[in-house]
Amino acid sequence: MTVQQTFRNTVTVILTLAAAYILFLSVRILIVLLIAIIVASAIRPAVLRLQRWRFPEGIAILTVYGLIGLTLFLLSVVVLPPAINQFTSYINNEQGLASRIIIAQNWFEQQIESRTGQDITLFDPTSIRGTVSDIVDDITAALPAAAGEAGGLAGDFILMVVMGVYWLTSRDQAVEYMQALFPIGQRPRVAEIIEEIETSLGAYISGVVLVATFVGVANFIILALLGVPNAVTLGFIVGITTALPIIGGYIGAITATLLALLSSPIHALFAILSFVGVQQIETHYLTPRVMSRSVGLNPILIIVVLFIGFAVGGVVGALISVPISGVISILLRHLVLEPRKQGSAPQIVEGGILLEAKANLEPSQLGPRPQ
Repeated sequence: MTVQQTFRNTVTVILTLAAAYILFLSVRILIVLLIAIIVASAIRPAVLRLQRWRFPEGIAILTVYGLIGLTLFLLSVVVLPPAINQFTSYINNEQGLASRIIIAQNWFEQQIESRTGQDITLFDPTSIRGTVSDIVDDITAALPAAAGEAGGLAGDFILMVVMGVYWLTSRDQAVEYMQALFPIGQRPRVAEIIEEIETSLGAYISGVVLVATFVGVANFIILALLGVPNAVTLGFIVGITTALPIIGGYIGAITATLLALLSSPIHALFAILSFVGVQQIETHYLTPRVMSRSVGLNPILIIVVLFIGFAVGGVVGALISVPISGVISILLRHLVLEPRKQGSAPQIVEGGILLEAKANLEPSQLGPRPQ
């Protein structure tokens, strides 16, 4: 190997490592960009509808994003204050919180004793008070870091909105640029693939919103009918966390159950039963079918993809695994499966000359086979 080849190979390795390092540092930004494009694809039909109503493009985009922001703000105003007030009161009165937990434990012990006839003590009240005090201290110490993380999430949300606005305003130019990279005869097919990918991404977001809304409203109705306090807050917590695949629903259910437990053990039992009942519909029927229709994948494959995404990238990996799989499925169908299907299609031959190939002809329509 010459000195020139050694130098070239060394530079190539260094540039490759530098590119990999930059990509690693940019993962969070790339994920925000991907989510921004997914959300923008979901709201693009609404933007186009406003444009058909003679709204200028910029006004239409800002109107849709403004309505989304207003909806989130109203939900926060209705739901968050009761939960924050309750949480703050417990933090400021840790002895009262410990007393409520001890009362709940006594209730469970009485239920166990009445059914088994055995006297049982789950946890020592003194240890409960000590544990609650330690947990409250840990939460208080972690509040500044949690506030900083919340600020970072707010920044990511604003960045997502800005990227989404720029994507919607420059989407047509980007599509034209991508089409220009292909021969003229293939450009309509490229536009069709891009349109199908956008439709799939938008349908995924619509599916997630539909599932989260169903879970939240269903739990709220059940808990309200059963007389559980703050039913709207508990239903909102379960519904919004359901948007996080795999573990989100369980996080919301545990949080809602603990909040209900602090008011009454029977309310906690109602919260568990409500979550389990709604989850059966959501997990085994609604989510697989909605996601399947959104991205065109089999429900079993959806579940497998979710678990793989969660194993690789945690909650964020699970969030983006389904839309990415949908995009891969569309590309494979257009670039691999359909060309292979057309290549193996029955062919019409007359006088030894290939006239055309048709993939959808019945055998009776092909005529006699040449001898």
